[in-house]
Amino acid sequence: MLKRKLLMMLLSTVILFTGVAQGTVMAKEANGTFELKLSYSGKDVKLSIMGHGLTDMYAYDFELSYDEKLLSFSKAETSIKGFSVDPILGANSIRIAHTKMGETGGEKGDVELSVLTFKRIGSGTTSVKLNTIKLVDSKLDMATLEPKVTATVIDNTNLLTFKDVKGHWAEASIYEAASLGFVTGYSDGTFKPNLEVTRAEFATMIVRALQIKTSDGKGLTFKDNKDIPVWARAYVQTAVEAKLITGYADHTFAANKLITRSEMSAIIVRALAKETSSATKLQFADLDQIPAWAIPSVKAAVELGIMKGNTHNQFAPNAPTTRAEAVTVILRMLKA
Repeated sequence: MLKRKLLMMLLSTVILFTGVAQGTVMAKEANGTFELKLSYSGKDVKLSIMGHGLTDMYAYDFELSYDEKLLSFSKAETSIKGFSVDPILGANSIRIAHTKMGETGGEKGDVELSVLTFKRIGSGTTSVKLNTIKLVDSKLDMATLEPKVTATVIDNTNLLTFKDVKGHWAEASIYEAASLGFVTGYSDGTFKPNLEVTRAEFATMIVRALQIKTSDGKGLTFKDNKDIPVWARAYVQTAVEAKLITGYADHTFAANKLITRSEMSAIIVRALAKETSSATKLQFADLDQIPAWAIPSVKAAVELGIMKGNTHNQFAPNAPTTRAEAVTVILRMLKA
């Protein structure tokens, strides 16, 4: 019983991983063959992880990698009786772990180990890789394998639809942005166009839109590094290194703070690196509310036609930016 508890503790500490595949790909290992099978059902992409020629598999721990811009993990299932650790998602990765329970033998022969379900949230061909497998037998001996199995999810632009943008003023821009891959929808099939955007989210969008090669995310030196989501760290570091976005005077980044329209204008103008006329005169009714540091970037964004005021002739400099506004402004920047 103690051994079983130790195994449960081992499986409970693993970091889990996501993946999807096109067709069937196989990799041979010492005691078996591992295979990825893919099937489609509407927007659902199902990945079946198969083991062939197994001799005594009591528990497993898989690590896979995938592109979270195109695929959103939904669930993991297995028909093998026992206990599964909740999948743990990382940046473009997931790990899945499961163990049988009690005094019983391990699985033998050809076995479907796990079925992962993803939602297609963006168009484009992508791949999923099965990087490592840890197998534990009924004697609790563990083997670590590196099959490096890769499978491809084919592009299907017909699946790119959001159920909450029809008739929205930014509908066309939302689909254009999603097709370019710098923003995605959610696993429930929505885009949430009116949801407000955080600084970490906008940094991610701008880096993806400009197709800047990302850093490893380990060079951040802000006092609140721990508050930057794991999935955003590489993008935040890249945006900082590219001098697109900065932290605050207190050496924090405030990743979860909603980005304001003034901040967005500054980032967009930095990304463009274009000379603009300082003679531009702003005519907004709330001109006095625009921070002094933001005046040059607001002037440039307005002069270039990238940002505009609202129907009340207000720029709303301190208002948060919505997802619809963010993608529209970024698209205008790309076309400037």
